[in-house]
Amino acid sequence: MDFSNRFRNHLVVAILSAALICIFGFSGAGLNRSVAAASFTLLFLVLIIGPIMKLWRPIVDHLPWEMPWSWRGELGIWFFLLSLVHAGLVIYDRQGLGTLRLADYIGLVALFWALVLTATSFGGVIKFIGVKSWKWLHSFAYVLFYLVGFHTINHAFLRTGRPDSWIHWSYLVMIALVIVLQAAAFSKEVAAYRKGLKGDRHV
Repeated sequence: MDFSNRFRNHLVVAILSAALICIFGFSGAGLNRSVAAASFTLLFLVLIIGPIMKLWRPIVDHLPWEMPWSWRGELGIWFFLLSLVHAGLVIYDRQGLGTLRLADYIGLVALFWALVLTATSFGGVIKFIGVKSWKWLHSFAYVLFYLVGFHTINHAFLRTGRPDSWIHWSYLVMIALVIVLQAAAFSKEVAAYRKGLKGDRHV
């Protein structure tokens, strides 16, 4: 369990966030959509760390800077910060909450849940509430992901007048990768459990 948020990690994630915003911006997405795409990418990175650790632990243990397991907190915090900026830009553009659509309100629900997860991503809070409580709370990160995924797909594909963009398809790829990696990690856990049962029977 990693109880600390390192300045080095925050600096790297901040630079990564800025780079992602620039990449999406240069593709013609505009500031607000670039921030949204960058925040979604950070959330994607958060959620693939767990499955990657389960699937390829011997390999990732040799990576520098305790990658990727110790980076979840920093990635999650910056996901929330970028999401907050995105929500603020949307509300500013719409001149308040009255003109928001259902998908926008789902996005706000996801933002609130992101706030809860972010607030409990600091070492002092984790030690206060306990590791078991922290793990239970953060198991809902996948609920957050699918809320954000619905919000994103709605805006990217279900709204009329949206220009086609490679960014939209990248959302689908990231969502699919999370599902595939999570399913693979789950299958590996089940296989290991079944193998353990067979071993116990022969003892």
